[in-house]
Amino acid sequence: MPPLASPTSPTPAQAHPLQGDTKARLLEAFVLLFAERGFHATSMRAVTQMAGTSVSAAHYHFGSKEDLLRQALRRRSELLNARRFEYLDRAEAAEFEGNGRVRAILEAFILPLFELRPEVSQQQNPQRNLAARLYVDPPEVVKKIRQEVFAAVTSRFRESLANAIEGADPERVELALELSLGVMVHSISGRLSWPDQTTDPEGSKRKELVGRLVAFAAAGVLAVVEGEVEAPLLSAGRAGE
Repeated sequence: MPPLASPTSPTPAQAHPLQGDTKARLLEAFVLLFAERGFHATSMRAVTQMAGTSVSAAHYHFGSKEDLLRQALRRRSELLNARRFEYLDRAEAAEFEGNGRVRAILEAFILPLFELRPEVSQQQNPQRNLAARLYVDPPEVVKKIRQEVFAAVTSRFRESLANAIEGADPERVELALELSLGVMVHSISGRLSWPDQTTDPEGSKRKELVGRLVAFAAAGVLAVVEGEVEAPLLSAGRAGE
């Protein structure tokens, strides 16, 4: 993983000189601004200014801001989801003891994010905010497009987890996967403290941290799917107030 950016990192436009043709620059500019400002505050004019083109060119390539978000997410998730499916195929084909398959499935879901998105370790990288924008406080249009883009991945992993846990309740599996996703979003959106290049030049501590993240998610999934449902301890005596 690359070293952390300095506290005096330049602005997104300076730190990320946009390359490629007009369409590619528009997609990248939208991702940078969306991650920083959110959907409604990201105007087409600001996107085109960062991309070095015109609003008419943006409308030519993308019919609307919604379509720009849709295609930007598809572009960024294509390789990620292909890697996820590759690892999931391996997990489903391998032999495991105990709950090893559950851990392998979650590793297939989580690990590619850290392999293909090295910027998640850079504290000042604006793209770290992308996950938070997509999941934490999205407008309905963002939620709809996110679900559309990741629908195939979510469905496949949900089914795989249900098959890996004998007698699993589908509703519990869905809840467990959503909670695991929350842990992952927290980890990649700047809320988790990562060892930097100075203290971890070989990346071994970061690899260990990813491993612990997978182990935590696996334990949580099993607790949700297999565990008995209990009333909250601290509020049990306050029922009916």
